[in-house]
Amino acid sequence: MKTLYLDFENGFKSLGSKEDISKLFGYPVLQYDTWSDFSGLIGKLYERKSVSNPVKIGNLEIAQDVTKWVPRNGTVIDTLVLDTMTELVKQFQRELAGKAKRLTLPQWGEMKTRLDTVLSIINSIPTSVICNVHGKLKEDNELGVLKVMPNIEGSTKEDLGKWFDFVLYTQVNKDAKGNRVYQWVTSRDEKYCHAKDRSQELPAVMDQDYSAIFDVVNKKGWDSAKILVIGDPGSGKTMSLKTIKGAKSD
Repeated sequence: MKTLYLDFENGFKSLGSKEDISKLFGYPVLQYDTWSDFSGLIGKLYERKSVSNPVKIGNLEIAQDVTKWVPRNGTVIDTLVLDTMTELVKQFQRELAGKAKRLTLPQWGEMKTRLDTVLSIINSIPTSVICNVHGKLKEDNELGVLKVMPNIEGSTKEDLGKWFDFVLYTQVNKDAKGNRVYQWVTSRDEKYCHAKDRSQELPAVMDQDYSAIFDVVNKKGWDSAKILVIGDPGSGKTMSLKTIKGAKSD
C-alpha cells in the first residue's frame, strides 16, 4: 500500500526517521511550510479528465459525460495523509494576512471559500485521504455541554466533517494493568459532536488501527475512504499511521 505523507508541523519523528517513513509508506515524506507550496501539489498529482460513462435504465442506455480527477502518469497513491490540517490552515491564514496583524472580513470569506474548494477536491480524488486535526474544547451555552471541535481558524470548522466518511476522535485510556490504550471514538454524542461512521460497521469505541478501517472499506466495495481524525497532541494521531501498512489494498 503506497502512502504519501504530508507533514506540516515537523511531526514525522513520531514515525521514526525520514528513511523509516520511506520504507514504511513507499514514498518519502513531503514537508511544506507555506500554503502556496502545498496548494499546487494536487494539480501535480492529479488531472481532470472528461469520461463517458453510459448507464442502463431498463432497456435504455443513457450517456453520462462526467469530469473526474485521475492520477497523472499512472501514479499510484493509495492513501494521502495531511498532518495536521490545523497547521495547514494557519499557514493559509498567515499568507492571506501578509504583514497585517489580522484578516479582514472579506479575507475570512475568501479563506472559507478556498478551503471548501480544496476539501471538495480532496473528497473527489480517487485516493483515500487521512486528515489529522487538533481538537479544541468549546462550551455550548445553550446545551450546557463541552464539545470537542476541530481546532482550525474560521467557520470551516463548523461543517468540516461533511467532507469525510469517517470522523474519529482520539482517546487515551488505561487497561487493567495501567497501560495506555490509544483509541478512537466513532459514534456521535454531545461531546464528540462531529464523530461519524458512514459504513455503520465500526464499534462506538475502537483501537487506533487503520487496517480495521480499510477492511470495512473493502467490504463495502468503496474505491476510497476520507478520514478525519480529531485529537489533542500526543493522543495517537500520527503514531497510528503506522497501522496503514497493514491495511489491505485492492
